[in-house]
Amino acid sequence: MSDFFWKIWSVLVFARQFGSFGRRTWIRKPLMIHDPKHISIGFGCFIRDGARLEVVSRKGLAPGKIEIGNNVTMEQGIHIVACTSVVIEDEACFAPRCTIVDTTHPIGVPEQGNRARQVSNEPSFVHIGKRVFLGANVVVLTNVRIGENSVIGANSVVTRDIPANSIAVGSPARVIKTIR
Repeated sequence: MSDFFWKIWSVLVFARQFGSFGRRTWIRKPLMIHDPKHISIGFGCFIRDGARLEVVSRKGLAPGKIEIGNNVTMEQGIHIVACTSVVIEDEACFAPRCTIVDTTHPIGVPEQGNRARQVSNEPSFVHIGKRVFLGANVVVLTNVRIGENSVIGANSVVTRDIPANSIAVGSPARVIKTIR
Protein backbone atom coordinates (compact mmCIF):
# COMPACT_ATOMS: atom_id res chain seq x y z
CA MET A 1 0.00 0.00 0.00
CA SER A 2 1.12 3.56 -0.61
CA ASP A 3 2.67 5.94 1.88
CA PHE A 4 -0.42 8.12 1.45
CA PHE A 5 -2.60 5.26 2.75
CA TRP A 6 -0.44 4.80 5.87
CA LYS A 7 -0.40 8.54 6.58
CA ILE A 8 -4.19 8.64 6.44
CA TRP A 9 -4.49 5.40 8.46
CA SER A 10 -2.17 6.88 11.12
CA VAL A 11 -4.35 10.00 11.45
CA LEU A 12 -7.71 8.22 11.37
CA VAL A 13 -6.96 5.01 13.27
CA PHE A 14 -3.69 5.11 15.26
CA ALA A 15 -4.25 8.62 16.63
CA ARG A 16 -7.37 7.36 18.41
CA GLN A 17 -5.78 4.20 19.83
CA PHE A 18 -2.55 5.57 21.33
CA GLY A 19 -2.17 7.38 24.66
CA SER A 20 -1.06 10.33 22.54
CA PHE A 21 -0.13 10.56 18.89
CA GLY A 22 1.45 13.76 17.58
CA ARG A 23 0.63 15.62 14.40
CA ARG A 24 2.59 14.68 11.28
CA THR A 25 3.46 11.32 12.86
CA TRP A 26 2.88 8.15 10.91
CA ILE A 27 3.58 4.45 11.13
CA ARG A 28 4.07 2.46 7.94
CA LYS A 29 2.90 -1.19 7.88
CA PRO A 30 3.28 -2.09 11.57
CA LEU A 31 3.84 -5.74 12.43
CA MET A 32 2.41 -5.54 15.94
CA ILE A 33 1.30 -2.84 18.34
CA HIS A 34 0.30 -4.22 21.73
CA ASP A 35 -1.62 -2.05 24.22
CA PRO A 36 -1.28 1.29 22.37
CA LYS A 37 -3.13 3.24 25.07
CA HIS A 38 0.12 3.06 27.08
CA ILE A 39 2.23 4.35 24.18
CA SER A 40 2.79 8.07 23.59
CA ILE A 41 4.37 9.34 20.38
CA GLY A 42 5.31 12.98 19.79
CA PHE A 43 4.89 15.03 16.61
CA GLY A 44 6.76 14.54 13.36
CA CYS A 45 7.77 10.92 14.02
CA PHE A 46 8.15 8.27 11.35
CA ILE A 47 8.14 4.55 12.14
CA ARG A 48 8.87 2.25 9.20
CA ASP A 49 7.60 -1.19 8.19
CA GLY A 50 7.57 -4.12 10.59
CA ALA A 51 7.53 -2.18 13.88
CA ARG A 52 6.74 -4.09 17.06
CA LEU A 53 5.77 -1.81 19.93
CA GLU A 54 4.80 -3.90 22.96
CA VAL A 55 3.61 -2.80 26.36
CA VAL A 56 3.52 -5.78 28.70
CA SER A 57 1.07 -6.07 31.57
CA ARG A 58 2.20 -8.12 34.54
CA LYS A 59 -0.25 -9.52 37.06
CA GLY A 60 -0.62 -7.22 40.06
CA LEU A 61 1.62 -4.47 38.62
CA ALA A 62 0.93 -1.31 36.66
CA PRO A 63 1.31 -1.72 32.88
CA GLY A 64 4.47 -0.49 31.25
CA LYS A 65 4.76 2.61 29.10
CA ILE A 66 6.57 3.67 25.96
CA GLU A 67 7.20 7.39 25.51
CA ILE A 68 8.61 8.53 22.15
CA GLY A 69 9.54 12.21 21.78
CA ASN A 70 9.24 14.53 18.78
CA ASN A 71 10.87 14.06 15.36
CA VAL A 72 12.02 10.50 16.10
CA THR A 73 12.81 8.25 13.13
CA MET A 74 12.73 4.46 13.40
CA GLU A 75 13.67 2.37 10.39
CA GLN A 76 12.19 -1.03 9.55
CA GLY A 77 12.02 -3.87 12.03
CA ILE A 78 12.24 -1.83 15.25
CA HIS A 79 11.22 -3.86 18.32
CA ILE A 80 10.48 -2.11 21.62
CA VAL A 81 9.23 -3.95 24.73
CA ALA A 82 8.23 -2.09 27.91
CA CYS A 83 7.26 -3.79 31.15
CA THR A 84 7.96 -0.65 33.18
CA SER A 85 9.31 2.27 31.12
CA VAL A 86 11.03 2.96 27.81
CA VAL A 87 11.62 6.67 27.15
CA ILE A 88 13.05 7.91 23.85
CA GLU A 89 13.74 11.63 23.71
CA ASP A 90 13.41 14.04 20.76
CA GLU A 91 15.22 13.60 17.45
CA ALA A 92 16.55 10.12 18.18
CA CYS A 93 17.19 8.01 15.09
CA PHE A 94 17.28 4.23 14.85
CA ALA A 95 18.65 2.27 11.89
CA PRO A 96 16.94 -1.02 10.87
CA ARG A 97 16.32 -3.94 13.23
CA CYS A 98 17.09 -2.28 16.58
CA THR A 99 15.73 -3.92 19.73
CA ILE A 100 15.05 -2.08 22.99
CA VAL A 101 13.83 -4.03 26.01
CA ASP A 102 13.37 -2.99 29.63
CA THR A 103 12.90 -6.47 31.05
CA THR A 104 14.43 -9.93 31.23
CA HIS A 105 13.10 -13.45 31.37
CA PRO A 106 13.66 -15.10 34.75
CA ILE A 107 16.25 -17.86 34.97
CA GLY A 108 14.27 -20.08 37.41
CA VAL A 109 14.04 -23.83 37.21
CA PRO A 110 12.75 -25.56 34.06
CA GLU A 111 9.76 -27.02 35.92
CA GLN A 112 8.29 -23.49 36.27
CA GLY A 113 7.19 -23.51 32.64
CA ASN A 114 8.11 -21.79 29.41
CA ARG A 115 10.56 -18.96 30.18
CA ALA A 116 9.55 -17.11 27.01
CA ARG A 117 6.13 -16.51 28.59
CA GLN A 118 7.58 -15.16 31.83
CA VAL A 119 9.08 -11.72 32.50
CA SER A 120 10.77 -10.29 35.55
CA ASN A 121 8.64 -8.44 38.10
CA GLU A 122 11.52 -6.12 39.02
CA PRO A 123 11.07 -2.43 38.13
CA SER A 124 13.23 -1.51 35.15
CA PHE A 125 13.73 1.12 32.48
CA VAL A 126 15.50 2.22 29.31
CA HIS A 127 16.15 5.93 28.70
CA ILE A 128 17.51 7.13 25.36
CA GLY A 129 18.53 10.80 25.24
CA LYS A 130 18.02 13.50 22.61
CA ARG A 131 19.62 13.08 19.20
CA VAL A 132 20.94 9.57 19.93
CA PHE A 133 21.67 7.44 16.86
CA LEU A 134 21.50 3.64 17.03
CA GLY A 135 23.13 1.80 14.12
CA ALA A 136 21.65 -1.27 12.46
CA ASN A 137 20.92 -4.29 14.69
CA VAL A 138 21.70 -2.52 17.98
CA VAL A 139 20.26 -4.15 21.10
CA VAL A 140 19.61 -2.01 24.20
CA LEU A 141 19.05 -4.07 27.33
CA THR A 142 17.37 -3.29 30.64
CA ASN A 143 18.30 -0.51 33.11
CA VAL A 144 20.37 1.51 30.64
CA ARG A 145 20.64 5.25 29.97
CA ILE A 146 22.15 6.48 26.72
CA GLY A 147 23.15 10.13 27.01
CA GLU A 148 22.18 12.77 24.44
CA ASN A 149 24.10 13.14 21.17
CA SER A 150 25.59 9.65 21.47
CA VAL A 151 26.12 7.19 18.61
CA ILE A 152 25.93 3.42 19.09
CA GLY A 153 27.66 1.46 16.32
CA ALA A 154 25.97 -1.27 14.29
CA ASN A 155 25.56 -4.69 15.92
CA SER A 156 26.39 -3.35 19.39
CA VAL A 157 24.74 -4.61 22.58
CA VAL A 158 24.25 -1.88 25.20
CA THR A 159 24.36 -3.42 28.68
CA ARG A 160 25.33 -0.37 30.76
CA ASP A 161 24.99 3.41 30.70
CA ILE A 162 26.61 5.36 27.86
CA PRO A 163 27.53 8.98 28.71
CA ALA A 164 26.36 11.92 26.60
CA ASN A 165 28.37 12.82 23.49
CA SER A 166 29.94 9.38 23.13
CA ILE A 167 30.54 6.86 20.37
CA ALA A 168 30.16 3.31 21.67
CA VAL A 169 30.60 0.01 19.83
CA GLY A 170 30.85 -3.70 20.52
CA SER A 171 29.22 -6.42 22.54
CA PRO A 172 29.04 -5.27 25.23
CA ALA A 173 29.17 -1.69 23.94
CA ARG A 174 32.13 0.36 25.13
CA VAL A 175 32.85 4.04 24.61
CA ILE A 176 35.63 4.47 22.05
CA LYS A 177 35.42 8.23 21.50
CA THR A 178 33.93 11.42 22.92
CA ILE A 179 32.21 13.77 20.49
CA ARG A 180 32.94 17.48 20.97
